[in-house]
Amino acid sequence: MARSTVYNDNLTSDYEKVSPKNQQLVKQYIMYCKSNDKSPKTQQQYEAWLKVFFCWNRRENGDKFFIDLKKRDFVYYFGYLRDLGMSPNRIASLKSCLSSLSTEIELLYEDEYPNFHNQLRGLEPVHITTVREKTILSNEEVKNILDVLTSEKEYQLACYVALVCSCGARKSEMLQMKASFFTKENEVFDGYMYCTPRSKGRGKIGKLIKKYVIKDSFDPYLRNWMEERNNLGIENDYLFVTEKDGKWVPANVSTANMFARRISKKFGIDFYSHSGRHYFCALLKSMPLPDSVVTLIFSWSSPDMIKIYNDVSDEEILSDFFSKKPVQQE
Repeated sequence: MARSTVYNDNLTSDYEKVSPKNQQLVKQYIMYCKSNDKSPKTQQQYEAWLKVFFCWNRRENGDKFFIDLKKRDFVYYFGYLRDLGMSPNRIASLKSCLSSLSTEIELLYEDEYPNFHNQLRGLEPVHITTVREKTILSNEEVKNILDVLTSEKEYQLACYVALVCSCGARKSEMLQMKASFFTKENEVFDGYMYCTPRSKGRGKIGKLIKKYVIKDSFDPYLRNWMEERNNLGIENDYLFVTEKDGKWVPANVSTANMFARRISKKFGIDFYSHSGRHYFCALLKSMPLPDSVVTLIFSWSSPDMIKIYNDVSDEEILSDFFSKKPVQQE
């Protein structure tokens, strides 16, 4: 079952009524984030979270100046968020943002507010919980999805599923894939994989990383989609596209989310792009490849990420070492 989301678009509708002093703190904090190379999307998210807080503070807490707030004020705010039905994960994010704002004030404005201290540090941590049951895709399920989509000539959708399960890319990385990446020149390891440079996207500029794609599991669906693209007259180099005002333009997050909803509805599962990331990691581990190799393929800084994404069960791991066959005696 897909996770539910609490949307609170009306929580910031009266932000213009928030005291100018508190609004100024928000502006200063966003400038601080920009100086630390936070991406525009992250800056926008932080600003939205802070607006939720300061609108609550105006309506329910006397529009107190942030510098004068006490621990109990934040306790009341988190209780308010729970009453709205927000998940512990989101509350933890909102709390972290407020704590970051407090840290920025401590660092940069100690001359103006010498007695200010981060009140969030002394509060009991918000215990995050799993709000979405992880979807573990089996080889049989992936094959069935691809077979059905191909038979129904859903070639772009099949290409999307095949690619995410063949390289474990994030949603944002999938949307930046280009058709020109998948050529003979980009084949590596004797043609076993494609190696496609991509922008990771952390920060405004992002750093370039390599994405490795298993060629045999992806090529059949790529060929179908490339032939369809040719028939449709698609000249845009972005691999995944959507039609807008009679023109083919690069797919966006909404397109990827629509892909996921269609898969989920058609096959009765909770499909999301990250489930392909889990699938690819488990696939590499089942080959089996050592953690050091999997870490290199994903361009992770630490093998600790494997514990998060590897869905190979304990029984499968143990079966590689034990069997019911009797030990042969000489």
